Amino acid sequence: MQPTARRIIVTGDLLRPQDKLFKSSQNGNIQWFHRLVRRPLAAATGLPVQGLVWDEPGIAPPGSDILGFDTPAFYAACGAAPDIEGWVGLFDAMALPRDAAAMLASPFAGAAAVVGFELTELQKRLLTLAAIPWVDVNIHPYRFGPDVLFAIQTDHPEILARLIPHHAEDHVFEPWADLLAATAVKMPPRVPVETPCLLVGQTQVDRALISNGKLQDLSHFAPALHAVLGPEGPVLFKPHPYNADGFGLHNAGLRLSRIRQTRENAYVLLAQDAIRTVVGVSSSVVAEARFFGKQGVFLGTPPMRIAPRRADIAPGSHASVVDAWLSADFWRDLLAPVLAVTACDGRRPVLPPNALRTSLRQFWGWDEIFFQLPWDLAQGRAQARG
Repeated sequence: MQPTARRIIVTGDLLRPQDKLFKSSQNGNIQWFHRLVRRPLAAATGLPVQGLVWDEPGIAPPGSDILGFDTPAFYAACGAAPDIEGWVGLFDAMALPRDAAAMLASPFAGAAAVVGFELTELQKRLLTLAAIPWVDVNIHPYRFGPDVLFAIQTDHPEILARLIPHHAEDHVFEPWADLLAATAVKMPPRVPVETPCLLVGQTQVDRALISNGKLQDLSHFAPALHAVLGPEGPVLFKPHPYNADGFGLHNAGLRLSRIRQTRENAYVLLAQDAIRTVVGVSSSVVAEARFFGKQGVFLGTPPMRIAPRRADIAPGSHASVVDAWLSADFWRDLLAPVLAVTACDGRRPVLPPNALRTSLRQFWGWDEIFFQLPWDLAQGRAQARG
């Protein structure tokens, strides 16, 4: 197939390297997503559905539906350092050297549409400038339900209008939060929680922390943090499991005597009545807090703008899509304004609970509530009998 043949391209963040090595950290995620959606996309459009990844030896063999992008050459054309710092600078870059822009745009020549998995802001901006319709699919910040779901964004006004009826409003998620909070009652924290404010950390390298080519942490928001916390009183701080340091907290001017550190599960903490406010830079826990009756305060920019109601969706916001994306009809509906689609078939596939969590090998603390509890209860019964 010629590179410019009319097709759908499924891709993601082609630029993010691993933390320690200049190798792709996202190829696995892009291939995972391509495998999930290539069948319904092909059925919906009648077009080939190709994946586009950071080119590595053996990853895009001739004749496969995977294409390779020369990411090292792109970094060189940009004059960017081939490391995490270089990626951070490129992630939301407003301008590129002409040759670099042409290089990043070239794989999409002739594409009917691009379906992305967590695209960079740079990629989305370039596709918009090239008049190529894009739909960006992200892991949703609400992770307390029967499975993870997707938050979907687009730059195309007609695609956005088609997306709105698929948006799950707040009332869909409320029973999920209630069930998790009820389950957490059976898992009381090891140390009783009496502090009204929960401050949450994040991983040091997180796309949600990038602003103007720089990574942020709590130290960048010291005045806002002090305004939220007030001058006195203890603060319960939960570090991210993958970032045991203070995430800039100890450089924010907060007295050490005020900080109470906890390792409890985030959902166990959200279920505690004593906690009234959840504060963070851009953590998904802050977005989830309101479903547990807490006030969520973002010091930085929320990871996504999720509308409580369909009527509130506006350009730039994300729609909450639970499982409609599994069907070809969903993609027919979304893409009909920009390309010819096939006839609807009325099929609505359904996956079992935890299918995506298990497939991704990512549980975001949910497993500690619903899987650890039965284990603890069984252990308790065994010890009582012993």
